[in-house]
Amino acid sequence: MSKKSYFLLGLMAAALLYMGAARLHEWYAQHQQEKQIAAQNDGEPFSFQKVPLSLAPAEVEPMQNPVKYQRPFPEIYREDALKALIAPEPVAPAEQVQQAQETIKSIVQDFADEKSLQQFNQELQAASQGAVQDLVDLSTQNLQQLLQQNPEIDRVVQKHVKKPDFSKILKEIFENPQFQQSVQELQGPGTTAQKQPAQ
Repeated sequence: MSKKSYFLLGLMAAALLYMGAARLHEWYAQHQQEKQIAAQNDGEPFSFQKVPLSLAPAEVEPMQNPVKYQRPFPEIYREDALKALIAPEPVAPAEQVQQAQETIKSIVQDFADEKSLQQFNQELQAASQGAVQDLVDLSTQNLQQLLQQNPEIDRVVQKHVKKPDFSKILKEIFENPQFQQSVQELQGPGTTAQKQPAQ
């Protein structure tokens, strides 16, 4: 073999050694990185601003047993609770009348936006020359006396009660227990809310 051939063989051997060393270094760096990641996952602490920290996942807390649902106690309003504890003071007749009138007005007021009730009130005012303004007046005043003084009221009532929308409103109002009780208080114990005439 010539010197040239030895030189080329030596050069190739040096290149192979260099490439092997580079691969070994790369493998060692990768191994160290994997080891470092594994150490972090295993909970080995490292420091941040000289405070030891751990990147280990938090321990899973055991699940609690399911809590049986319990219905909440019914709400008791203060006034009801007081009535249950002590006997209520008797209400003066004038105050009782005022409360009944306000209750009726409040119940009817819930339907104030209904067009059928608005039309009924307008025709009621016209038929009674303004003596009766609305359904509240019919419920809070003496109905028999109003009909004697203004016979046209009965015609207006009979006309509107045949309309399904108005009839439905009357039914909801007249079936309200508070409305019935208030009408009885105003017009006597034997009087109930005027029932809807048969269609």
